[in-house]
Amino acid sequence: MNPEHPVYEYLDPPQREGELGRLGPYRVLELLGQGGMGAVFHALDGRLKRHVALKLMQKKWASTMLGRKRFVEEARSMAAVHHDNVATIFEVGIHRNIPFMAMEMLKGQPLDKRLKEKPRFTYQEVLRLALEVSRGLAAAHSCGIIHRDIKPANIWIEEGTGRAKILDFGLAIAGSSFDRFSARGSVLGSPAYLSPEQSRGDPLDDRTDLYSLGIVLYQMCAGRLPLSAKSIPEQLILNICGQPIPLQQRNPQIPVPLCELIFQLLEKEPRNRPRSAKALESLIENVANKCETESQAALQIVTEPETKPPSRREPKVASTASTSKRTIALLAACAVLTLLAGFAWWLAGPGAGGSSSKSLGAGRSTDPTSGRTVEEGIATTPSNSAFRVTALSLKPLELTAGRGGTGRVTAGEAARFQMRLANRAPDAAHDPREINARARVAAQIVTLLKHASSNQVLRPTFAKKFSPTQLPRRGESDEFEIQFLTNDLMPGEFEVAFELQTPAGDPISRITESLQVDEDFSKGELLGFELLRTHAGRGADTYVASSKSESFGDKPILQVLRRGGQDKQQEHMYLRFDLSKGQVTKSAVDRAVLLLTVSPGGHQGNSVINLYGVNQEASAPWDETGENALNWDSSPCRESVADQTYLGQLSFENSKDQLSKTPDGVRFFSTTFDDFIRDSPGDLITIVLVRENPGEQPTRFKSKEGKPNESPALAIRAAR
Repeated sequence: MNPEHPVYEYLDPPQREGELGRLGPYRVLELLGQGGMGAVFHALDGRLKRHVALKLMQKKWASTMLGRKRFVEEARSMAAVHHDNVATIFEVGIHRNIPFMAMEMLKGQPLDKRLKEKPRFTYQEVLRLALEVSRGLAAAHSCGIIHRDIKPANIWIEEGTGRAKILDFGLAIAGSSFDRFSARGSVLGSPAYLSPEQSRGDPLDDRTDLYSLGIVLYQMCAGRLPLSAKSIPEQLILNICGQPIPLQQRNPQIPVPLCELIFQLLEKEPRNRPRSAKALESLIENVANKCETESQAALQIVTEPETKPPSRREPKVASTASTSKRTIALLAACAVLTLLAGFAWWLAGPGAGGSSSKSLGAGRSTDPTSGRTVEEGIATTPSNSAFRVTALSLKPLELTAGRGGTGRVTAGEAARFQMRLANRAPDAAHDPREINARARVAAQIVTLLKHASSNQVLRPTFAKKFSPTQLPRRGESDEFEIQFLTNDLMPGEFEVAFELQTPAGDPISRITESLQVDEDFSKGELLGFELLRTHAGRGADTYVASSKSESFGDKPILQVLRRGGQDKQQEHMYLRFDLSKGQVTKSAVDRAVLLLTVSPGGHQGNSVINLYGVNQEASAPWDETGENALNWDSSPCRESVADQTYLGQLSFENSKDQLSKTPDGVRFFSTTFDDFIRDSPGDLITIVLVRENPGEQPTRFKSKEGKPNESPALAIRAAR
């Protein structure tokens, strides 16, 4: 493997032999694969000592709100489903602004690779996989999740057991027939495995996954796709209008009952397919029994199609195979208006479409042809057309705030809130689990945001869905987390409401929390800020070493070091800025940012540095050289930093001296830093940097003697 490959930029430097790198507590051991959205690594969780598959998003997608949200929703969708036939996800997080998730490490291979080795499967193998995938889909659908990208690459065949597991909910929908991340009518998924309704950009329900599963089963039986075209437009047209060749003609060894079931899955109209994945389980079991009891004579009949009328569910070959170019042209003309908008978006890729959170002011209506409720331009399917969850049945549920969570984040970070849902039903007759046992989705929690300066209400994430079995048992409570990204939010104070609702949107109760979203000053121009650099007579910079008594104020570098083990040597870095030399008075400071430029030749890897504000009032700047120069014995933090004001922690990666080419590439800011500057007793602000992580090489920065225009700077902005 090539360590220079871009995917390794995701990782911190290796710390042991045999590692490719580190990601937090994970020791990354090898690259398993990569695709358009990210890379998957084999890693070892240092906390639980278990092997995991670590999936990281590519930087080009992680740099956008759309990409991060899609990744987070994939992780949330997968984490909501607990089943033997669905891959388990252990952890979701963000590392250096790159989203990741840790999944169970599976042995075996995906079905698409198995198909290359063995194009056709026995009917027993097909039935087993069909049953296991349908069980996994039933578990997902019970959580209100539609996969909508079922294909061989997303079905894993486990080594040893042969068990099938569903992977990659990257296009999953949680609670909505339309994907909020794409334009209305957009076509998403793998073209050859799309259902007709997906190809048209129509609203979807669970049965779209059943159609895609039918394609997979047909391919396993016949060794080829049921419908295949050379171009995407032709493929979409075939998905909508074409009919596959009967399976008996492709493979006479497949029993008739299985052929009929597969063609039922491939019905163009969803209403003609099995009504649910759960119902499909029963159908597959019945078909398996029929296949086992059929005689060899019945199988021979299948091999003689001229003596047997065509099956009702298997149209004659002429309906597709003999279609002329003229017919294809007519079909294309009929379908082009429907496909144009969605297909154009599909070609552009996921980044071309998208929508921000919507206002709640839109109306609600009902589609008279489908019975679907339409709210805010998004169509949804009732959880059960014959059963409606009422607000009264959910009254025993109590939603409260849990422990922990984030009340303040920097724009772009994930806001996390802990919630607790309790079931206060006094008896089984009032238990929401029992009353709504027939519902696919029994309740949902909707997140609503309102900025202090605006009346617009936003929905930053999908509603969290609960099936009846996911509700807490009577007399018990469950704690869970709701999280959403904030990089598309205007900085400021938000009111966050979490509303417990029926699946139809009828409110039950709500709780409110506050969230402060701070500006992100880690990159980009600092517009409106005044810069005070140590080289311009507005401050000073130096460092001190516990092992040496001399001063280092005339050095071209500044450095900070902490050595572990028996060698307790430390180096502290001091910066002083004189606010009286600038235009912004101390009391008028709104925000402050410390800017540093890395000097080459220092610590290669991750540096973790704690910053403190020195509380002692300074009457005058220190002398960087000479009799009054600062050294270890005269430094205010030689004994301890406990008496100083802790400003926060600075962490950055400098592998291969990459940051030394970026002036002011290391930035520190915090509201505590702002408060310290405003509350300091004088105009002289002194900051000390102390490295947290031990190492052999010091972390080095450029000083005013080294490169004046890249010397440490304090950027300050006056309050508006």
